[in-house]
Amino acid sequence: MPNNIFIRIGTGIIEIDRIRRIARNPKFLSKYFSADEIRHIVNHHMSPTMIAENYCAKVAFAKAIGTGTRVVRARDITVLRDRLDSPFIITSGLAKMLTERENYVYNLSVAHCKRFATATVILNKK
Repeated sequence: MPNNIFIRIGTGIIEIDRIRRIARNPKFLSKYFSADEIRHIVNHHMSPTMIAENYCAKVAFAKAIGTGTRVVRARDITVLRDRLDSPFIITSGLAKMLTERENYVYNLSVAHCKRFATATVILNKK
C-alpha cells in the first residue's frame, strides 16, 4: 500500500456547448491555456470536448490545492495527454511552487458525455 496520505479532492464540470462558443475567441485560449496545451488542442482540431476537459481539470486542480483559480493562474496548470491519451498535469509558476512546497502528488481523471465535461483531481501528500 502506498505511503501517500489523502489530502483533498477537487472537481470541475462545464457544458461543452459553452466551451464550443467561447473557444472561437483566441483570447480565451491564450488566457487559460499554456502554449503546449494550445499546440496539443490545435493538433486535435480544436476539439471542444478536449478543451472542456482540460478547462475542468484546471478548475479541479485549483480547488484541490485550496486556492481556486483566483490565486493560481489557469495557464500555470498544463493538461496534456500521454501516448495512451491519458491526461496528466504539469505545473509551473505559483502552482508548481505550492505543490512542491507541500510535497503534493496528484491524480487526474477526466470524462465527458454529450453535453458535459468533467474532471476530478485527487491530491495526496508524499
